[in-house]
Amino acid sequence: MRRPTASLERLSHLKPDDRAPLLAVASGARAVGVLGRDRMEELIAELHAIYPWLTSASTAVMKHMRLRTLTGPAPLHTPPLILLGPPGIAKSSWARDLGQVFKVPSVDIDVGATNGATFSVSGIERGWGSATPSRVVLTMLRERLANPLVILDEVGKIPEQVATSSGGKLPGAFEVLKSMIEPTTARAWVCPFYQIPFDLTRVSWIMTTNSNDRMPAAFLDRCKVIRLDPPSFDHLATAGAHLLRDRLPEDQHDLGGELLNEGLRRIGQKHARVSLRQVERMVETVIEGLSSPRLM
Repeated sequence: MRRPTASLERLSHLKPDDRAPLLAVASGARAVGVLGRDRMEELIAELHAIYPWLTSASTAVMKHMRLRTLTGPAPLHTPPLILLGPPGIAKSSWARDLGQVFKVPSVDIDVGATNGATFSVSGIERGWGSATPSRVVLTMLRERLANPLVILDEVGKIPEQVATSSGGKLPGAFEVLKSMIEPTTARAWVCPFYQIPFDLTRVSWIMTTNSNDRMPAAFLDRCKVIRLDPPSFDHLATAGAHLLRDRLPEDQHDLGGELLNEGLRRIGQKHARVSLRQVERMVETVIEGLSSPRLM
């Protein structure tokens, strides 16, 4: 939040239950994921080891954080990133794991799913039966946090306009998002529900899409677009090996890896492209096979 003591003077329009979370952060919100450069790079390297085919995304975060840690430790922050690539390559999983390795709370919003998802980003002003704060703001208040990680899936499917219950039309989420990620407006972004300004400049935004053909140029100009390629066979084998090591006893790692690679080769002979989802299903098959009781 921005200048909470001054803003709280304007909370008379809110119910006590709505004022409570604002009062709780009146002394200032914390920033988490605060690390020096060496430790930051170690964590990015760990993430890269799990998702080697998403190197360009990991590199973009590392370069940004190198600048922020020039003079000492700094909290996790990313520029507004758009991960552009085919489905099934773990774009969203990479974003969630970024938050987990840095221990930064995240909020997932599928903005392309329904009209309501658009309102999840912005919130709905009081006076409507469905009035609610922005989920971004709710996360900041619930966690007493200044720098949550916001993951927006399927942004390429955001409609230009949103239909209202009265038959009218409202601008789609792109217009709202522009005001939330643009530094000059993000410093004092007014939540429609609370009607007070919040400082969103320390929020990290990671968006995923399969295509940016329908995304407004003015929005794309405010983001860093990372173009991603499908994982190679070796990348898929590495990802599968990580999944197996997390779920199999150590004495079964080698056998599990051999079974997984053989299964991947067979799938690869039948399909032009093997997706990460197929790898996950193959891992389940291997684990099930090794865990099943055997008759002697």
